[in-house]
Amino acid sequence: MILALVGNQNCGKTTIFNKITNLKQHVGNFPGVTVEYVVGTVPNYKNCKIVDLPGLYSLNTYTSEEKVTRDFLYKVKPDVIINVVDATNLQRNLYLTMQLKEIGIPMIIALNMLDEVEKNKGKINTQELSRILQLPIVKLSTVTKKETEQLIYEAIQNKRIYNINIPNLKQQNKINEKYSQIENICNNVVKMPRNMSKNNSYKIDKILTNKFLGLPIFFFIMYIIFNLTFNIIGNYFTELLNQGIEVVSNMIIYYFETHEYNLIIESLIIDGILNGIGSVISFLPIIVTLYFFLSILEDSGYMTRIAFIMDKPLSKIGLSGKSIVPILLGFGCSVPAILSIRTIQSEKERDLSLTLVPFISCSAKIPIYAIFVSIFFKDNPAMAMTLIYAVGIIIGTTVTALVGRKRENDEGTFIMELPNYRIPSLKNTWHLMWNKTKEFLIKSFSVIFIASLIIWFLKSFNQELFFVPENESMLAMIGQKVSFIFKPLGFLDWKITTSIIVGISAKEAILSTLSVLTNASSNMLPIIIGNMFTRSSAISFLTFILLYTPCIATIGIIKKEFGIKKAIKIVFNQFFIAYIISFLIYRIV
Repeated sequence: MILALVGNQNCGKTTIFNKITNLKQHVGNFPGVTVEYVVGTVPNYKNCKIVDLPGLYSLNTYTSEEKVTRDFLYKVKPDVIINVVDATNLQRNLYLTMQLKEIGIPMIIALNMLDEVEKNKGKINTQELSRILQLPIVKLSTVTKKETEQLIYEAIQNKRIYNINIPNLKQQNKINEKYSQIENICNNVVKMPRNMSKNNSYKIDKILTNKFLGLPIFFFIMYIIFNLTFNIIGNYFTELLNQGIEVVSNMIIYYFETHEYNLIIESLIIDGILNGIGSVISFLPIIVTLYFFLSILEDSGYMTRIAFIMDKPLSKIGLSGKSIVPILLGFGCSVPAILSIRTIQSEKERDLSLTLVPFISCSAKIPIYAIFVSIFFKDNPAMAMTLIYAVGIIIGTTVTALVGRKRENDEGTFIMELPNYRIPSLKNTWHLMWNKTKEFLIKSFSVIFIASLIIWFLKSFNQELFFVPENESMLAMIGQKVSFIFKPLGFLDWKITTSIIVGISAKEAILSTLSVLTNASSNMLPIIIGNMFTRSSAISFLTFILLYTPCIATIGIIKKEFGIKKAIKIVFNQFFIAYIISFLIYRIV
């Protein structure tokens, strides 16, 4: 049995879904449709599944959500629709209800947020509403276990055999007729005070979405979040975790030193497997911390305001406010940034966001910037770091604007509802954070791990498959063979080329590769780099690292989310743009 949760955006649908499934859910496919859906199992009911469909305002095929939901209803044919209706916005929500009713699938209404109506001294006659619509209504307030159990019981009781009816949803006379019916229904069953719209959320929005204060407040909030993520909480736990990884590594190294094992096996486990696992785990503290704060913003209702505030500036390059989330995440790590692009409805905006995100400098590049800035820009390191980030943003937005041209040609207008502010629920915040972290681990672990093993193999063996030092390996040979390509950029040493190649596996590996190939300790590496580069070639190198091909984990995520063609396109486009701009900068400087 399949139950389908359908409702407007921000109607509390996902909260109900999480409560019903006890957070036991997965991404699944259904016969006849190619889109993945969030599917959960209903406790105490054998073979009963519930699907959380995208939030939408109507079944017209204007947006991707409407297409996804219509495809599911018409092709998968769920047994019962649970239509989640926001009681505080009954008139707007009932338009979708009327459309769903015409399809003919058995349906019940979950009338949510009744507590907010009562708090504002409003009243809805649910018995009369049920009689007029001829649909069962289950009242929900705080979404308790008892309420959701009643909801599922009523849904299952309404299962029956039906025939799908595909109504014409775009006839203007029928649309006008529906709105007239809805207005009459609301006049009969709803009693709301006149000042209900001017609640606490309205008062808060007068400050947080103010055209003068909105952006400064937003940047201040993000500064605090990034500072806590990268400098305080995330950094502390990263160092703690790295110490733990180092202890485990030292224990394994000691074990191999005290037992006679083949050097290849020892290198495979320490340099290949341990490094591969460590590179994934080392992301976790920053990823978890960032997701925690973003989940609080999302659960409180402020994330929607961020999209609203940023819509006008981003519209200049063909994007809407919803693209701000991937952009913000991109400063931390490109993997979750790419994953978050799926929340954008418009296909064109998803493609444009995918164009922009790889230009946003992720935190993995910070150590590279830091060491080069400390060597070549001692006079004003802060200005140098600011310019590096500014160049990435300017080039990224320029390329995106050229690709996007004007948003008027897109498939839809940016429409957004601002939900009421809520005190974030610890359970919801934990759930959002855990789901995103789990998705990051599942999708990135295999890619990074396999890439680490490939890099280990290339840097450990020569062409005859003999186990050799890294500077005699196939990787070193590849670096030497292709180094001529990078000489016009000022990279005269083949070791620089090799580090760039290794950097595709993970940007953190660039400095460690230079260190290994030059046999330099961490204290000596700045001196070696100072001898390998001139000031102009260092600027060229920093520009190239800023712009060139993303790491293998990001490429893997792009492939899974957007397909192999777009992944290949991003790889070559980023390399080509980085090469051209670095070449020009080197020649000019």
